[in-house]
Order: sequence, then structure tokens, then C-alpha cells
Amino acid sequence: MGVEDRHEAAREVIRELPIGQQWLAVAEPPIPVHLLEVITETLRAWERTDLDWLIANCHPELVVTQPPETPDSSTYSGGPDALVDALLDWPREWEDFALEPRRLFAADDEHLVVVALQSGRPSSMDIHVEAEIAFLFRYVDGPLVSWDMFFSVDEALGRAAERRGHAHDDRAAERDGGERAQEAGAEEARADHG
Repeated sequence: MGVEDRHEAAREVIRELPIGQQWLAVAEPPIPVHLLEVITETLRAWERTDLDWLIANCHPELVVTQPPETPDSSTYSGGPDALVDALLDWPREWEDFALEPRRLFAADDEHLVVVALQSGRPSSMDIHVEAEIAFLFRYVDGPLVSWDMFFSVDEALGRAAERRGHAHDDRAAERDGGERAQEAGAEEARADHG
């Protein structure tokens, strides 16, 4: 399937899922302004079936991860392709696929959690399934960097906390490395001139 055909198929998935600004009705304050703006614009783009806007607001290294507990769980990477691949996979594995918003809140300054009731009939079985799903969206300096799916809010919050911990570790290493490098530079200079 060519790029345009894939994009049109992804637009069809978007058209079939009634997601839009009405999802903001389940927003729980406080949500940082930049996250509220990006989720509002994302919901507007979804309502317009504006796949081009959604793609333009993905990080070039976007990663989308399905719940690890699901059979054949997939991870998609590669920016816009990851978004399109996820849209063409997960919702299309279901008959009568639907999402109903339950909660929308900020886990921190980078992460939004959207909890929804997912329902439908898996293509592989003739049984109607309903399950709560927690989407964890991570935005760094604007674009969507990751979209993870979990079967519990606790798992989503755990992943956000894990990322925060790594970010703090990275900043501390940069800071400490920078201070050590400056100290080492001063010692070397004293040794050269001493």
C-alpha cells in the first residue's frame, strides 16, 4: 500500500472514531497550559480528519506502544509512520470499535493520561469486549514523542514516573559531568603552570 493509500486509510479510521473536543469535558485540572493547548488542537485536528496536522505534530522519532499484555502486542517507531501504523492496526483489529472518554489529566509537565472505555468485538472472536485503557501521551518541547497504551492508570503513571526519573538522572549527569570537567580543567591548568 502506497503512502497516499495508507494516509487515506488512516483518515478513514479517524472518521470512524468520534473523538473530538467533547473529550475535554472529562479533563481534570490542573493541566499545564502547553499540554491543554496541544490536546485541544489535537482533538480539533481529529474532528477535521486532519491527518497532516497530526503527522506534523509528531516527533521524528515517535514511538507508539500497544499494551504489552495483548497477544501480538506491537511497537511502532519512526515518527509519522508510527502514528499511521498504529491507526491502521489497533482500531482495525476490532468490529464496532469505540472509545468513550472517562478521564483526561496531566501526570506531569510532559505527560497526559487519557483514560477511555474501549469496546468492540475482536476480529478473531465473536464476543463483545469492554475494557478500560489508559493512553499515556508524552510531549517534549511541542511534538508528540511517545504514545503508550496500558490496561491501568497505575501502569501509565508508573511509566511517566520512570521517565521523569531518567530525565532527572540525565540532567544530574550532565550537571555533574560539567562541574567535574570544569574542575578537572582547572587542575590541569594548575599542573601545567605549577
